[in-house]
Amino acid sequence: MGKINIDARGNDSIFEKISSFFSPSSETKSKFIFQLVNLSIENILDYEIFANYNVGLCRVYIGKDKKGKMHYLIDEPQIDNVGKAIYTKIMKFLYISLPSEIGNDLSTRIYLKKKIIEIAKKMKLEKHIIPILDTLLYYVMRDAFGYGIIDVLMKDDNLEDILEENFDSPVGIIHKKFGEYSILDTNISFGSIEATNSFVQKLVQRTGKSMTAAVPYIDSMTKEGHRIAATFGKEVSLPGPNFTIRKFGKKPLTITKLLQMGTLNPLMAAYVWTLLDSKAFVLIIGSTAAGKTTTIGALTSLINPQMKITTIEDTPELRMGHVHWQRLITRKGSSILSDKYEVAMNELVRLSLRSRPDYIVVGEVRGEEISSLIQAVATGHGGLTSFHASDASATLVRMKSPPMNVHLSGQMLISSIVQQNRLVTPDGKIVRRVTEITEIVPRDDKIELKKVMGWDASEMQFFPEGVEELVKNSERLREVSMINGWTKEDLTNQLITRMCFLMRMVQNNITEFSKVSEELEKFYYDPLERYVSVLATKSLGELSNEKISAKQLSNLGP
Repeated sequence: MGKINIDARGNDSIFEKISSFFSPSSETKSKFIFQLVNLSIENILDYEIFANYNVGLCRVYIGKDKKGKMHYLIDEPQIDNVGKAIYTKIMKFLYISLPSEIGNDLSTRIYLKKKIIEIAKKMKLEKHIIPILDTLLYYVMRDAFGYGIIDVLMKDDNLEDILEENFDSPVGIIHKKFGEYSILDTNISFGSIEATNSFVQKLVQRTGKSMTAAVPYIDSMTKEGHRIAATFGKEVSLPGPNFTIRKFGKKPLTITKLLQMGTLNPLMAAYVWTLLDSKAFVLIIGSTAAGKTTTIGALTSLINPQMKITTIEDTPELRMGHVHWQRLITRKGSSILSDKYEVAMNELVRLSLRSRPDYIVVGEVRGEEISSLIQAVATGHGGLTSFHASDASATLVRMKSPPMNVHLSGQMLISSIVQQNRLVTPDGKIVRRVTEITEIVPRDDKIELKKVMGWDASEMQFFPEGVEELVKNSERLREVSMINGWTKEDLTNQLITRMCFLMRMVQNNITEFSKVSEELEKFYYDPLERYVSVLATKSLGELSNEKISAKQLSNLGP
């Protein structure tokens, strides 16, 4: 397996010349020694390579070793001892006197290029430094302004998670395109508690927070929107510090992108859309990494743009195009003594009621905030949230238990439970699917769970077969019809119109967040657009009785 190359010295005569540039007194007394650590791959021929691609100046290889274990291997630009010595000088300079005029990446790169050339001239080593200028600049930028040794992992958009559990074990990653192999080992390993502690501290500082022995853990977010959970020393984790980074894409996945991916089909989307228009309370359930938050973000875009939405989250992940969007986030105390300054989710849910939202969207409910959200729904607000549970029955059981304590009358206010799972396809690929949509139907003094839609894994398609069957079976859609004064035919046409509108966007490859938002505004502001989409897609009769599989749906895309 490849290892981190940390050798910074050799017998190079030029290196000795640069070393003499540092005065012995400053070298020995210096508290901070900046040693370049770079990644290389040893014995690449020992791996069966499945894929390789560039991330900036680096090359990434996805390969299987002789034992059958999959690895994510990083090969950074090679640099000799002279370059490493120059790197040390530059980093010391930045630590001591980083100029205030350094701003964005471009101005930083320009400034550092000039500074490297200046130092090279002072040492009379221009001929050696100029050819490696870009490589040298890469490492200085990586360590001074990037994420150090994991910078490639942070910049690779193919990664979902970065996992470090033990300083003596390789850092692991979850790769979007190789999810069937679960965790892939990288050629990054910190090797000591001290090195890991130092790195974790720098990592957390980039989020504007800090960790100490008194507060040895953190749950924070980077400026790019990635979530970091980390521990310090041996206070709460053994054998030492660790960290986990949940990465989020730069661009949120839209409802049309989820349709292209086969996460759900147009009929499911139209069903939830119709409920949301009537201020229903919809619960998205599933296990960790099932894609619940992503689906919530996509579904909120379907809410009428003339409505006001209030979102409440622990960490700000949701994004929407609504003009009247109120965004609330919880606040956690930085120490035991500052717990009284915390602002919990339950308090924010109650606060949101004072600002007259049409819809309250909570990123995830875990405690008593679910009771406050249900009270809000009872007073006429729409609700949308996610919940960790294996199925609809388990959801209701967990809601009854402390600290949620949601009684039967509160559970009856839930319109629908949308279950999403992370599945492995027959060819070994990891996919996310809405596997079941269950309605909560009140029956006197009890609740009936009625499955109205789902995913048939054996047939590889969604059910029911068409709109008419859904209209026949759905209790919640009948309620919506009564509230709006629709006939059965009106309800069918409403669902089909929404299906066609979504399918036309998929057919035209409209998946960008801003474009999808613009199109959905047209649905509400320009009635003609709705019916044009129906004519441009398929006839009502064809759609009302057609089976739509995930494979067929993906064929609608580009």
